[in-house]
Amino acid sequence: MGQHKYTEIAQQFLGIPYRHGGRDENGLDCLGLAHFFYKELGISLPTSDGLAYTANWYQEDPERLLRGLLKVGRAVDLKKESLEPADLVYFRVGGTITHAGVMIDPHSFLHVMIGQQVHITYLNPAWRRRLRGARRLI
Repeated sequence: MGQHKYTEIAQQFLGIPYRHGGRDENGLDCLGLAHFFYKELGISLPTSDGLAYTANWYQEDPERLLRGLLKVGRAVDLKKESLEPADLVYFRVGGTITHAGVMIDPHSFLHVMIGQQVHITYLNPAWRRRLRGARRLI
């Protein structure tokens, strides 16, 4: 599947506002966005781990998002491999891994953050410093 296809899929989600625990067109969080992006590719990504999703989940269980991400796809060895379109990337924001996005080309990713809308961001040096890993689902 070409890079253009991933950009087309991303276009469907641009502008949807952030909503804590959001799983529809009225609002998405980063995991909800990833779920629906991969669903367009015929890949099932869990929408949650089945536990309550409180506003301060990352303080109660800092490894929670990472544990879930490690269950999908395979690890991308960032020292030996380049990021590819459709890789699921995850970031440390603050003191723990609390954010994820989907690469839509080798240099940009689709994501949504608190107080923002779904958008595409260039993986600049600031984001590269926060990058903690990637999973390849395709």
